[in-house]
Amino acid sequence: MPLSLEIVTPSGIAYKRDSLDAVSLPASDGEIQILPGHIPLITILDAGAVLAFSGGSEESVAIDEGYARCLGDSISVLTESAIDVQQFDEDEMQKARDAAEKALEEAKNSKDLDEEEIERLESRARVAIAGLLAKSRRRKQ
Repeated sequence: MPLSLEIVTPSGIAYKRDSLDAVSLPASDGEIQILPGHIPLITILDAGAVLAFSGGSEESVAIDEGYARCLGDSISVLTESAIDVQQFDEDEMQKARDAAEKALEEAKNSKDLDEEEIERLESRARVAIAGLLAKSRRRKQ
């Protein structure tokens, strides 16, 4: 039976696919691959690329830190943010990363240190970096 994958952020479903052959996740202990019939699993995810494989093709979604649950042939990923790598070019992601890092540096140097804003900016930078890594991986294949 094929796998289904759903990536959910606070703003809603960022990515959803059915009929997948395999899914690769950036688990905190290292990259793991889920195949049909996988045992039930809950794991912590690092920022990185979720890879969805179907019929010889691969799609990448860059995510922030989060959690994944595998139950039956259904995989759910909960994360603060996600970017479908196929929808953005590398220049856009590089600009987003640079902007996030600049805003983060300015926030850290500000006298009005807002921890919540710094965490939000760090999250944007992590996702942009994960997107760049996923995009470069696709280009090398």
